[in-house]
Amino acid sequence: MRITKREHACLIVEHGDPGSGDAVLVIDPGSFSTLPDLGSLGPVAAVVLTHAHADHAHPEHLAALRDANPDAVFLGPPAVAAAVAGIGIQVVQAGQSLTVGPFELTFHGGVHARIHSSIPPVDNVGVSVNGVLYHPGDSLEPAVTGMPVLAAPVSGPWLKAGEVMDLVGAVGAAHVVPIHESHASAVGQQLMARLVGGAAEAAGGRYDALAVGESLEV
Repeated sequence: MRITKREHACLIVEHGDPGSGDAVLVIDPGSFSTLPDLGSLGPVAAVVLTHAHADHAHPEHLAALRDANPDAVFLGPPAVAAAVAGIGIQVVQAGQSLTVGPFELTFHGGVHARIHSSIPPVDNVGVSVNGVLYHPGDSLEPAVTGMPVLAAPVSGPWLKAGEVMDLVGAVGAAHVVPIHESHASAVGQQLMARLVGGAAEAAGGRYDALAVGESLEV
């Protein structure tokens, strides 16, 4: 499986060999992210949207993905279905599993991390893919353990470094790929690399800070 980093929280997962034309999974194509040339991707089997915030679910990206892949399945919690009604979201809930093409997806959590008492909580589902990758969306709930790859958020108005470190320690992934980095300066990202990278090493893994367009093969 090949996991390619895009800006912010967007990951592209290829099931087969690169360029083989096998199915692709897109997770959280948001407003801080750019999509690759859609003609260069294999057919998109599914798009997973962890929650409705625009930095994870950008209507223009979703429309482009839908136009290029009319058979793709778009998945997200109820608030996503309400926010982007024109796309045709298939609603998923925490605890649910389903298979789309070569991807076995299981959803976890259910609620976005708390920002402030004045801001109502929103739906958020983390997703595990083929028992290999866990993408938590905007949640630091340790919903899975022993997953080989963890996409770990490293910046945001709801995030505390120590809680990310706890998540990394609880999951115990061999590879920790930082995501949700757009809110942090280069200095902030370096600090999180030291803190979260140390937690990854303590748990027996490593911190794989992928550049945009760079991939991890597992």
